Amino acid sequence: MKKYKKAKREKAWWVFVKSEAAALALACAFAVGFQTFVYETVSSQCRNNIKDDMTSHLQKISSVVAEKESDEEILREINTRLTIYTGYNVCLEQLGLFDPNCKHMVQIVPQYSENCHAVAALVDSDGNIVASNSRKLITLLLFDKGKENDPDRGFYICDEEKLGMTEVSNFFADYAELCGDDAKSVYVELEADSLYINKKDHTFVPHKGRFKVETYKTHSFFKDEESGQSYLMDKTDIKTETKDFEIEINDPDFVLNDVYQGISNENYPTYALLNFYGENKEVCDRFENEFNHPDEDRASYVYNGSGDGTAVVADNTSLTIGKERYNLMMRYIINYREPELVKYYWTYTILVAALLLIIASLYAWRRNVKNKAKYAMEDYQRDLTNTLAHDIKTPLTAIGGYAENILDGGLSEDEKEKYLRSILDNVAFTDSMVSRTLQLNTMSDKKPKREKVNVAELVESAMKKYEIMLEEKNITFTSKGSAEVRADRSALDTIVENLVSNAVKYTSENGTIRAELDRKRLVITNSVASRIDVKELKQPFVRGDASRSNVQGSGLGLSLAERSAAMNGMAVKLSCSDSEFRSELKFR
Repeated sequence: MKKYKKAKREKAWWVFVKSEAAALALACAFAVGFQTFVYETVSSQCRNNIKDDMTSHLQKISSVVAEKESDEEILREINTRLTIYTGYNVCLEQLGLFDPNCKHMVQIVPQYSENCHAVAALVDSDGNIVASNSRKLITLLLFDKGKENDPDRGFYICDEEKLGMTEVSNFFADYAELCGDDAKSVYVELEADSLYINKKDHTFVPHKGRFKVETYKTHSFFKDEESGQSYLMDKTDIKTETKDFEIEINDPDFVLNDVYQGISNENYPTYALLNFYGENKEVCDRFENEFNHPDEDRASYVYNGSGDGTAVVADNTSLTIGKERYNLMMRYIINYREPELVKYYWTYTILVAALLLIIASLYAWRRNVKNKAKYAMEDYQRDLTNTLAHDIKTPLTAIGGYAENILDGGLSEDEKEKYLRSILDNVAFTDSMVSRTLQLNTMSDKKPKREKVNVAELVESAMKKYEIMLEEKNITFTSKGSAEVRADRSALDTIVENLVSNAVKYTSENGTIRAELDRKRLVITNSVASRIDVKELKQPFVRGDASRSNVQGSGLGLSLAERSAAMNGMAVKLSCSDSEFRSELKFR
C-alpha cells in the first residue's frame, strides 16, 4: 500500500516570494516586449518618413528639371531642397496616462535629439557627391516687387566648404559655439542688415547683423492651447540674448546690399528663412564611402549603427537628370538611447512592474488568508475529533465497567437496576455529544430563514426546562425587557437555550440568574463561586469546570451558540469576574 504522506503546508513568506518572483518575471517579459515595441514603433515611423521624403524629393526634382534649363541651376535647386527638407519626425504619445490632453509627446528629430541625424546626397555615375544636405546658411531673396519670373530671385546659399573663406568658416564656428551642446533648449536665429550677394551662382555672405539666442525650458513636444500650434519648446520661460556680427570680404563677384526682413516688406531686396540648415560635415562624412559606392540592389533597408545604440534607415533610388544617371541616397540615424525615449521606456516599464508587484502582493495576502482559514479549519476538525474521542472514552469506560459487574453476577436486583440506569445515562450522554458534534459541523452549510422572533418568549421557554434544577439549587431567576429581531428561529432558539443552560449549570447554590433585553442585545448574568477563564470557553469541548471528566455537559453548548450567532450576523461575548459570569448576545 502507498504510504500516506501529510500534505505540506505553504508558509506565508514562501507564498509571498513565489508571487513576487512571478511578478518580476512578468515585468521582465514586459520590459523586453515593450522595448521591442518602442524600437519597432520608432524605426517604423522613421522608415515611413524616409519613404515619404524620398518620394517628395523625387517629385520636386522632376519639377525642377522641367522648369530649369541648365544643369547648374537644377543641381543648385536640388542642393537647397536636400539641405532644407531632409529630416524625420518621430512622435510617441504618452498613452493618456501622464498626458490625457496630448499636450506633450516624446518627439525625436535630427539635430534636436542626441545622435539623431538625417543625411541625403545626390551622387553622379562616377561616385561624386554633387549635392547634399551638409550644413549651409540659406535664405530666400527677392529683389523687386511683383517680378515672379525674375531669374535673380530665389534661394541663396552660403556654403562654408565651397566658398573656402576664412571669414565664413569663423562665422560658422561662432554659430556652433552659440548653439552649444544642448540643442533642445537653445535656438539661434539670425537677423541681417546687409549681405554680400553673388547673383551669378546664387551665393551670399553675411555682412552685418546679429545672432538672436533664445534659451528656454524644453517640454519635449509642446502644444500651445491658444494657437493650437506644436513646438519643440515651452515658450512660457524664454531668455533672449543678442550678439552682433560683422564680416568683411573683398571679392568682386559679391556685391554688398542692404537687406530688409520679411517678404511683405516695402523695401528691397527682402529676405526670409535666413538660417542654418542641414547636417554637420562630420556626420555627412560618415557615409561618404556608402555614397561613393552605392548599392543599387538594396533600395531600402535598416542596419545597426556604430555600436552606440543607433540604427540607420537607408533608402536609395536612381534617377536621370538630362542625360546623366544619378543616385539619390538617404540615411536616417535613430538613437534608441535618446534621453526622452529612455525616460518614456522606463516610465512605463517601472509603472507596469510596480503594478504587477502590487497585484502579486495582494494575491499573496489573499492566498495566505485562505491558507490560514483552511489550516485553521483542518486544525479545528483534527482537535474536534481528538477531543471527541477523548471525551467519549470516559462514558464508554463506565459503560464497560458496569456491564462487567452485571455479567459477573452476585448483584442484587437494586444494584443491577442502578448499573443499568447508569449505562443508559452514559449512552444518552454519548449520543447527545455525538449529535451536537454533528450539528456543529453541519451548521455552516445551512442558510438561515429569517423571520420576526420574540426573544423574551425564547428566554422564558428555555428557563421553564430548568425549573426543577433551579428549585433544587435555590437559584433565583429574573427577566427584564423585551425585543423582537429578524433571525432564523431555530438558530436563535439554539443560542438562547445554550446560554441559559450554561448559566444554570454553572450558577452556584443560592445564586441568581438575570436576563436583560433591549433592541440591541440579550445579556444573561449568573453568580459563580470563582472566576472562570473565558478565553477559550467558546471552543468545542472546553468547559468552565476545571475537570473534563464530569458529565454535566458536553462542552459544545457555547460553541453551538457562537456558530448559530455568526450564521445570523450576531455575536456572542463572554466575560467573568470573581462573582459573576456574563453572556452577551449582540443582535447587530
